[in-house]
Amino acid sequence: MKITNKHGVPEPLVTLASREYYSKGASQYSATEIMSPPKVKRLREQYNDHIEIDVSDMLWQLLGSALHVVMERGKTDGWLMEERLFAIVDDVTISGQIDAQQDTPDGVIITDWKFTSAWAVMQDKEEWVQQLNIYKWLVETVKRKKVCGLKICALVRDFSRHEKKEGYPAANITNIDIPMWDSVTTETYIRERLEMHRNAKMAHDFGEELQPCSDKERWQSETIYAVKREGRKTAIRVFKTIEEATALAEKEKGYVETRLGEPKRCTGNFCGVAQWCEQYQGEVNVSN
Repeated sequence: MKITNKHGVPEPLVTLASREYYSKGASQYSATEIMSPPKVKRLREQYNDHIEIDVSDMLWQLLGSALHVVMERGKTDGWLMEERLFAIVDDVTISGQIDAQQDTPDGVIITDWKFTSAWAVMQDKEEWVQQLNIYKWLVETVKRKKVCGLKICALVRDFSRHEKKEGYPAANITNIDIPMWDSVTTETYIRERLEMHRNAKMAHDFGEELQPCSDKERWQSETIYAVKREGRKTAIRVFKTIEEATALAEKEKGYVETRLGEPKRCTGNFCGVAQWCEQYQGEVNVSN
């Protein structure tokens, strides 16, 4: 991957962004790679030398790396910081870098730091549940210690004290309790994901078409229908069905604006390989 500097960011930041702080060690898959879409992993490996990211787009990534470095210095009695654990599943070595483990009389509480948005805190983040339960499984399998709690420590980058929406974080730093799976559920999930990655690797090696990413993996938003009226900037109301929207539009003497759903992971190139993905490029070509 190539780091660019299109906006003249000071060179020390470019140097910092170019350093590899993350390492999955001798494992074939990290916890986050297990969770990632198999197609994305294969394409990232194939086009790694062609992927470009500008340092100006790496702010939160840089701050995340800085946080991990700083937290390693936060030695506190009863807490273990930044430990990577390894386990073998179906002859595949997997690993997970656990940010913090707190020893309590009831067991270990695992905490993961996240630089994130207030919007993310207000959602049910399935990937957070998956990630922390893989960590739980690693601690219980490798260290033979009971895990009694899972938490996300969210550092909310866009926090506002004046926001009153339901579910909005109460402070800049917010703890979120994550539901715990039993070991059988987690191990089944890990094996299923590894099988998907194994099949994708075989398909890729033999030049076959990779399994498409699912709507969930692509962060597909719904198509919605906004009822609007001439002279009014905002919608009167938004519906999920055209029938409901049309009925209100007739009543209000307005019109219906269709707002098409989109695969936001693809359109924003959050996967990093959208330009080489035949699934997404095929959709772009059809729409054009």
